[in-house]
Amino acid sequence: MMADTKQREYSRAEVAKHDGKGALWVIRGNQVFDLTTFHTDHPGGSDILMQFGGQDITEAMRDSDVHAHAIQAYRVLKDFYIGEVMAEDRVAYELPASGKDEMDCVEEEEFLDIHKPLFMQMWNSKFTKEFYLREVHRPRHLPRPAVFFANPLLETLTRTPWWFIPIYWLPIVCTLLYLGVQYESTEVMVVGFVFGLLSWSLLEYSMHRFVFHYDENIPEGTLAQVAHFLLHGVHHFLPMDQLRLVMPPALSTFLALQILALLSIVFSAGMIHAVSAGLLIGYVLYDECHYWLHHGTSQNKRLSALKTYHLRHHYKDFKAGFGITSDFWDRVFGTEFVATAD
Repeated sequence: MMADTKQREYSRAEVAKHDGKGALWVIRGNQVFDLTTFHTDHPGGSDILMQFGGQDITEAMRDSDVHAHAIQAYRVLKDFYIGEVMAEDRVAYELPASGKDEMDCVEEEEFLDIHKPLFMQMWNSKFTKEFYLREVHRPRHLPRPAVFFANPLLETLTRTPWWFIPIYWLPIVCTLLYLGVQYESTEVMVVGFVFGLLSWSLLEYSMHRFVFHYDENIPEGTLAQVAHFLLHGVHHFLPMDQLRLVMPPALSTFLALQILALLSIVFSAGMIHAVSAGLLIGYVLYDECHYWLHHGTSQNKRLSALKTYHLRHHYKDFKAGFGITSDFWDRVFGTEFVATAD
């Protein structure tokens, strides 16, 4: 049993009435779950959940033709438990090959309480590196943005809506191009801009793999874990948090200045403006694409495949699939997902 204070009993007929976006219930293993606040955040999209509204999804969650779910999915589902199926409507289910029901494999939470400010919990934690890395890469879900800081001002700095990225960066891009033509011809600026834009793909891959996923290389200790959590760990911990899918300007500006310092060693005035502008346009497109990969839907097969590819990085294997806007560099460097039989 998961939550005695919430326990109620429902008939299958009553559950079947809750089959729409306004009230979306499902049955899984004779337990009832209310997914009304979750279906829009479902990694596979809202539409697939709507197909099973009011129904028993026990076998569907195991069916590889639909999409076999990892234990992380059952961990998320557990939070939406509202009661049990009435005794007269209960059915016997076959156990999976492991001989143990998936919900029984979900461990009790020993990491962070997602309903309380996260930063001070991390700051006061005494996790081992092994435990931290395991838990931070096990996705959780909240139907609202998580709280980082109790202080409202600090909290505001951690939240960034997707539309703020172009508003912040596009004027900077225009300024760079305007200043650049004071030093170089338009033709040279175009070449530099295109070079920067095309270079973004490799930079995106490299930063995601070697900076954001420094992971096993971080030293033991709370400070290293706090830094990792703030940089990228929280995104794996709460991958569907809508206000933490694009990088806060304070962090992205800091990283941009480090890259600019490196570029200044290689490029002269004018060219550095053009290359930087191209890189920034690539970054803006990347951040908007990243948001869409978590919350967007499309009938386009290529876009749908890209979404599936990225969400596999979050929900199946965080040690592979580092490309966001493309899987090209994963194929080049051998960091594609290892094929498994779901």
